Amino acid sequence: MTRFWMDQPPLFVHRLARGESFEGPRFATVDEGDEITVVSSKAGEGAAGPYVCITMGPFDLGLIGLLARASAALMEEKVPIFVLSTYRHDHILVPLEMTSNAVKALTDAGFSIRK
Repeated sequence: MTRFWMDQPPLFVHRLARGESFEGPRFATVDEGDEITVVSSKAGEGAAGPYVCITMGPFDLGLIGLLARASAALMEEKVPIFVLSTYRHDHILVPLEMTSNAVKALTDAGFSIRK
């Protein structure tokens, strides 16, 4: 059974132009060349959020379908997602006000919450 947990503060997604700076804590940074996405606990003008971060893992890179199963369950409950994947974990950001809907969707799909 795959477990998930929520141990991050509320997060915000910032979209920066190339060369634009960001001051503050960073949960994740993705540089796509023409723009940079920063996920941070710092709110700011134009930032999307707040989001709760649902983390799953650690996983082996060869596993297939876990993120697809989780995102399908969230889609059925009409919970929008913003996903970040790392070498060992998947992080699913959902709007903070939809936390209970997301937890229900995932537990109904067979995932368990780590206490």
